[in-house]
Amino acid sequence: MIDEGGARPSARVLMLSRSQEKLLRYLGAFPIGLEEAWDVPRDLSLPGLADAMGVVRSGLNQPLNALLEMAFISVRVAHVIGGGSRRRQVYHITTAGRAWVESNPEAAKAEEKLSPDSLAETTFLVGRSGTLKDVHERLEKERRLVIGGLSGVGKTVLLDAYAEGLLAAKRRVRRANVDEFTDAKSLFGSWYSDEGPAPSETASMAERVAEEEATTVFMVDDVDRLPPRHQEEVMELLASLLDAGCTALLAGRLPLFEGLTWPMLRLGTLEPKVAADLLGEHLEASQRLRIARALGGHPMALQLYREGDPLPEAGADVQAFVEQTMLNSLAETERSSLDLMVLYPRPLSPTDAPGSEEVDALDERALLRWSIDSERVEVQHLVRNVRRAMLDDDDLRRLHALSLNHWQERLNRSQGALLRLYHAMALEKDELDAWIDDDFDRLVAADAGALAVLFDRATQQHPENERLHYWAGRVAVQRNEPERARTHLEAVRDEALHDDLAHAMALLEGDETAAQRLLERQLERAASVERTRLVLRTAVQRLADRLFDEPSSIDVQSIRSLLNDVELPDAGPVRATVTVSMSMIRHALALHDGDTERATALAEQLAGLSNDEDPLVQQMKLRTQLHQRTSSGEGMASLRSQTMTVMEVQPSPLHSAAVGLTFGEHLASDSLDEAATFLATLPSPDRLEGAGAPSMRYAARWWYLAGRTGYRPAAMALREAARCFRQAGCLRAAKAATLRLHRVL
Repeated sequence: MIDEGGARPSARVLMLSRSQEKLLRYLGAFPIGLEEAWDVPRDLSLPGLADAMGVVRSGLNQPLNALLEMAFISVRVAHVIGGGSRRRQVYHITTAGRAWVESNPEAAKAEEKLSPDSLAETTFLVGRSGTLKDVHERLEKERRLVIGGLSGVGKTVLLDAYAEGLLAAKRRVRRANVDEFTDAKSLFGSWYSDEGPAPSETASMAERVAEEEATTVFMVDDVDRLPPRHQEEVMELLASLLDAGCTALLAGRLPLFEGLTWPMLRLGTLEPKVAADLLGEHLEASQRLRIARALGGHPMALQLYREGDPLPEAGADVQAFVEQTMLNSLAETERSSLDLMVLYPRPLSPTDAPGSEEVDALDERALLRWSIDSERVEVQHLVRNVRRAMLDDDDLRRLHALSLNHWQERLNRSQGALLRLYHAMALEKDELDAWIDDDFDRLVAADAGALAVLFDRATQQHPENERLHYWAGRVAVQRNEPERARTHLEAVRDEALHDDLAHAMALLEGDETAAQRLLERQLERAASVERTRLVLRTAVQRLADRLFDEPSSIDVQSIRSLLNDVELPDAGPVRATVTVSMSMIRHALALHDGDTERATALAEQLAGLSNDEDPLVQQMKLRTQLHQRTSSGEGMASLRSQTMTVMEVQPSPLHSAAVGLTFGEHLASDSLDEAATFLATLPSPDRLEGAGAPSMRYAARWWYLAGRTGYRPAAMALREAARCFRQAGCLRAAKAATLRLHRVL
């Protein structure tokens, strides 16, 4: 009963059913501004509402129509963010609906403490309230539990419900999902996505977890997908949660991997009488019961069921229903898109991924599963498993080829090069070596965990391929796994590849003698241009081998000796690049010696070859001015302004960030607090798409400055700094950072 004159409605006169009330309160949580927005979240579409309410799409027709008749909600057509190209119907709460919600507040909870009884009150879960209580009681007692069951049986829904109860009781919940590439770092990054870059060392992760509140519950879904390559390190991370007094709840499809021996709660299908509630209130009770019995009380099968679909014969399993009813009813274009999506190794953005043309239609059929943030999508695991079993080797090769072509045209996307490699490995393409050469440095910097999985699989399938072992060893070095790297090194016979990998391992393990010996062997073997590049790379590495706030440990004589050994190439562009690099190194050496006149002269010489506006010339001049500043506070505002100007003209985000980091280090000599504030304006290592040693050096310096300026836990930052310095070949800086770490500990 709404007062059209604008008075407050007598909303309490209207009694809503439980489903109507839940829908209205759900829609009331979204801002008014969305009512006229061009793009709206998928949560406001029918599939989003069905996911939130836990019922089939058709089960929402009755409560939605009733709310529309009451004018408590409205419906329109809009573009759904991430939901494909087609516009969909979306629902909004009206002013009258908001008035009802305001006039009918939910009963306040008498206590905030989480208990088995309160869980049933704070969550909406069909047929699992007893299971939910069991989960809570077992976690309170043992602090660890795995929920295991068939695909689509409701494991994720149970996690959602338990998380809702925890949040209602003011408990912190950290959630993550596992995919085919997940390692400890990516798992940790999902838990702490809003707290800066994830560390790479499990010891560093454990230090961060140790600062967590003991009431925190960590959740991991799809743990069955954890790749064998990363199972051991992930189990170490999970053990650190328990050591910190936290609670861990995992879920996965049975059977689980052998190393996971935690207590388990096996989740079965629902009793048909209970499962019938998933079908909504618009069908007769007898009809709902008949459908639930035919589908064995399997929640996902009931979600997939659409009115009019033929039901399986008595004794048929859920897989047969999915195969014979759901998949056979798809249009050809829909099935083609679904088949491409079946190959996804991880959830992907629907705007970039193959098969996205039919994401709307597949979503309407409840065949898709969305990430928690609704930005990435994959095929429902039950459907994926059934469909994969239907595809033969020829089908898979055809789909991999289509996907490869798709990503070949989208290498500028964040995962384009990685997924091209994924499909190329499946097809054993001839171009694979060239693509790895081109993309390795940036891919290993961006997602070493994924590369580790790809090369682990590849070397198992082709143990005789020494180039695959070489790349697998390089990945292991990047991930600070010397034993794994050594195993791959033993399979590499080519002298050049063997020495290159052995040199990287020597640097990782801090063996300067072996590293120098292997470097000399590489220099003897290298052709002229490659030898020059190797010399300059080594000189830069040694120049960076220091901490900004400790006495210099640079081996100046060895750097000068390297420069004296450089032969300028004849080729114009290469010669110019080498000349610039040598000028930058000599400039840094002049500043190290305190010879500002020579440093200034070198900058002027380089300007003569280009111009005063050259970004590298501006870098050199700024570094000279920073070095000349002697008294505390003198000209700092001017230097800050100049630094920002120089950063703006740099050729890449990594170059710009490195200039800023130099100023931040200089600022720390005056005030650690001001340095910390400035550091917060610079991109963290995981936000940069740099590659190779320059990227690793930036990461090392960033972590070290963070550890010196109040980052918590400081030990984690210093440990990461030491690791990054070591992987960048800066052994002395790594040792110095480790000594400071020991003082902190």
